[in-house]
Amino acid sequence: MTAILAIESSTLTASVALLVDGEIVYDKESGVNSHSEILLSLVDEALRHASLTLRDLQTIAIGQGPGSFTGLRIGMATVKGLCFASEVSLTPVSSLAAVALDGFRHCPSDSLLLSVLDARRGEIFVCAFTKGSDTLDVVNAVGAEQVMKPSDFAQYAASQRTSSPILCGSGAHKYLEEVGKSGEFLADARLTPSAAAVAKLAQHLPASEELAEVAPSYVRLSEAEIKFPNGNTGGTFSFQQK
Repeated sequence: MTAILAIESSTLTASVALLVDGEIVYDKESGVNSHSEILLSLVDEALRHASLTLRDLQTIAIGQGPGSFTGLRIGMATVKGLCFASEVSLTPVSSLAAVALDGFRHCPSDSLLLSVLDARRGEIFVCAFTKGSDTLDVVNAVGAEQVMKPSDFAQYAASQRTSSPILCGSGAHKYLEEVGKSGEFLADARLTPSAAAVAKLAQHLPASEELAEVAPSYVRLSEAEIKFPNGNTGGTFSFQQK
């Protein structure tokens, strides 16, 4: 038996899935923006549903991002704790790839699919994907994951050298007026990455050999890094008492 537990927390929608022998036997998500409260209860429910323990798993998969800084940190801390306690390996999976895998269910397998997630701050996370196999849950990234303004998307799409890219994800939906001009938007596909897609992709990805080295893929700098590029060097703060 091969069992993979997956967690996705890169967006406001947190989800947990359990894949056993290639089939999703548990898949649940929560739109409540309190990942730290819901993830472990969903993990416990998933394992009890399949009468498994953490030590029965081959690996635990995590949606690595890009996405919400807070959500990614909570998800990564959760899975690292579970892996450390159970001595089970950790498999990081691109959240953009998870969106793409769900998207390929709604378009021809020979399409070029542009996965576009809302990055907030008036930006989008983007990566292009091809389907790695007609039968396996595999997608291949075409280039690096990027963050950009929606107004720059047309140039990015044109650089992919295809006249008819397919678009999916929350970023394409939110900025459809700008982004949608560059391809066909999959209105029926999921807008956010799912733990079920993360689990399916993890079947064909290597687990990390060093737990401590796995980190979220933020793609861009955090607000603190932008404001303090050299770190907090102990500047002087003045307070005026009223």
